[in-house]
Amino acid sequence: MWLSKKYDMEGEELREILDALSERTRYAILESLSKRPMTGDEIAESVNRSRSTIESHLSLLLRLGLISRRRDDKRYLYEITPKAEAWLNQDMPKTSLKVDKKHLKFVRQSYLFYLPSTLVITLLYFFANSFIIPVPLWLFALLFGALSALLCSSLRQLSFSIFASSLVLSILPFLFVFQSNSLLDLPLSFLVSMAVLAVVSFPLWCASRFALNRVGIRL
Repeated sequence: MWLSKKYDMEGEELREILDALSERTRYAILESLSKRPMTGDEIAESVNRSRSTIESHLSLLLRLGLISRRRDDKRYLYEITPKAEAWLNQDMPKTSLKVDKKHLKFVRQSYLFYLPSTLVITLLYFFANSFIIPVPLWLFALLFGALSALLCSSLRQLSFSIFASSLVLSILPFLFVFQSNSLLDLPLSFLVSMAVLAVVSFPLWCASRFALNRVGIRL
């Protein structure tokens, strides 16, 4: 009877931890705290969420023992616990339940879902623009910014997506349609693509993320 009760409690805790790690914002919080202790405001800035949004996430992570909180002068500092570090490093804690490590691998892969998605969007734009109907780069940048609001949860992800997309847009014309006369055109094309994508998509991404947060949609 006692063993059965212990098993059920442990199983419930594992399920809660797996659910916590599978949520993008909570996973980002743990990754940020793995680098250094932070205040609530610093965490909110790091994961690009409002302070009110992360409060519920912090409460859950505290309850599960994945983070700890200590008083530092007039502020609270949050720190990652060894328990959370073990999960992030895929070093499974000892348990009577068998949990497949593939679940944690999926968590990491889903966190990086934004990159292949933005590259697919870029490839579709390139082939449509080159072989079907001309589409201005600024119009693609508008679409890129709107879709990135759904795919990228942080400025770091958005910046990396812009970089990768610009790299693709500068290389593919040279490889497929020979729009570039020399290799010297590649860096110029890259800089122009990155500038247009950044200038157009960045404000749209910020506005879209703000609107999503306002209506309570967390991505």
